[in-house]
Amino acid sequence: MYHRAMEKSLYRRERRAYMLAMLALMLLVYVLLHDLLGGTLFAHSPWDSYTLQALAWRRGSFGLGQDYPWLELAVYKGDWFVSFPPLPSLVMLPLTFLFGESMPNNLVVMLYAMATAALAYACLCRAGSKPQSAAFLSLFYVMGCNMMWMSTSGGVWFQAQALNMLLLTACLLAAMAKRRAPAYALAALAVGCRPFSACVFLPLLAYFYGVDRAAGHSALRSLVRQLPGLLPAALIGGAYMWYNWARFGNILEFGHNYLPEFTDAEKGQFHLSYLPENLKNILLRPVTIDGQGRLSFPYFDGFLFYIANPLYIPLFIRAVGDIRARRMDGLRRCLLAAILLELLLLCAHKTFGGWQFGARYTVDMLPMALAYVLLCGPWEPRPYEKGLGLFAIAFNLYGALAMTFLYQ
Repeated sequence: MYHRAMEKSLYRRERRAYMLAMLALMLLVYVLLHDLLGGTLFAHSPWDSYTLQALAWRRGSFGLGQDYPWLELAVYKGDWFVSFPPLPSLVMLPLTFLFGESMPNNLVVMLYAMATAALAYACLCRAGSKPQSAAFLSLFYVMGCNMMWMSTSGGVWFQAQALNMLLLTACLLAAMAKRRAPAYALAALAVGCRPFSACVFLPLLAYFYGVDRAAGHSALRSLVRQLPGLLPAALIGGAYMWYNWARFGNILEFGHNYLPEFTDAEKGQFHLSYLPENLKNILLRPVTIDGQGRLSFPYFDGFLFYIANPLYIPLFIRAVGDIRARRMDGLRRCLLAAILLELLLLCAHKTFGGWQFGARYTVDMLPMALAYVLLCGPWEPRPYEKGLGLFAIAFNLYGALAMTFLYQ
């Protein structure tokens, strides 16, 4: 008993040590990056609609009362509205009492990324990965994808995606602990950052349904048991609907349809005709090398998403292995279906993101990719995954610098 208690104590210390070392390394990388970018860590990015929205709420107004031409604002009934879901503004609201309009949003988005890595580390350790493996894979998860570039800037788009990734990683951890109400609520909060995160509810429902079935409950009873856990998520969804109705008279309208970019578009914001081009770009459009050995990548509408976000490659390999070994159970199918559905919904959008490194929208599905990989048991990186992770981090560090120094 004594030796077992000692082993547990040493393991807890080791877990803490690796997590602190991982976070310290991330902090050092961000400090060095922001130094190269001009000392911007505590600066305010002017592309911050959420702080403006929080300040408008403090004045008792949904609208901003004036145009900010450099922002993506919805124009409706003579006023200008933030055209994004409201949750990041709720985070900014208490901070505005400290910082006002000079919000250090670059720092905020960095903290989102570091918190996401800490949560991923907790998920990996809970699944049985060794602490050193969990630390490496958490860095792969956050810094080896487009989040690396996004987490250096507090712009409105990046805040939304960074907070979405944070909430969905927390959702995964809650689900692993079988805490269904927090898991559903965290997924609902993520919808307030990125609406297509609603796709996460499909595998969540499948998972908790499977938990109840394994406990001996009937199919009907297992479905009914989801309702109490879904109540907080329903209340959060109801709040979003009220907010949309109060602003635009439509419970499903966050404001994007009133952006001039889309009101002038012949086919609107979403249309099936956008699918072929967007899919071609993110599946087939490569990064090229010119005659001088310089990389050239398109920074509008995406390029190979599995090169910019290589964590999808282990997902593909495991999915193929599960199909061949006939391990493709209901939960795995639901995770893959949710990832594919969200990808198709994103590709039905008029654009696939502008002024970006890679296919940054696909970061939104990475928490589901991590969940799938963890279904296979403790994730101890294989040799190719170690190389892939190092490539991913190096490539996305390059992207964070390239978007500032080469493409401004």
